[in-house]
Amino acid sequence: MDERVMEFVNSLVGRQLIYLCCEAEILDFGFGELVLHGMGCSRIIKDNDILVTTLDYQSWDQAESTHNDEWFNLKRFHDEILGGSVVSVRVSPWHDLCIRLDNGVMIECLVANAWPHYEEALEQWVLFRPAGEGRGTFLTVYNKDVAFWEET
Repeated sequence: MDERVMEFVNSLVGRQLIYLCCEAEILDFGFGELVLHGMGCSRIIKDNDILVTTLDYQSWDQAESTHNDEWFNLKRFHDEILGGSVVSVRVSPWHDLCIRLDNGVMIECLVANAWPHYEEALEQWVLFRPAGEGRGTFLTVYNKDVAFWEET
C-alpha cells in the first residue's frame, strides 16, 4: 500500500471504539469519524479467544437472520469489546488488517484466508471517513486489489 493509504489507516491509532454492530454479515466498527466495515473473514479476538466472527452467520432456526452465533456473541461480549482505544494497526502484504486496542481486543479483517471470495473481486474490508464529516476518504480492500480515493 502506498504512503497516503498507510497514513489514512494509521489515523486509527489513538481513536476509541465507540460503536459496534452486525449488519448483513458485516461487522461494523465506529472509531469516531472513521468507520470500518469488516466483510469476508472478520473477527474479534480477546485473550487468544475468538469472540465474534463473520463466519458464524448460519441461522440456528433458518427463520430469523439474527439467530446465529455472530449476533449472539456480539451481544454477549459487546461491553467487553467497546471502549478500547487503538494502540496499533498493521496491514500485511496480503492486505490483512489487524487492529489492537488497549483493552486487549484485537480486530482482524483477513483477506489471505478469504477463500470463498477468490473467484470474483469482492470487498473484504472498507475504512472510510464519510463526506458529511469533512472531506470524505475511502479505502476499499478487495480480495484482488485496493481502491483509495479522497473527496475534496
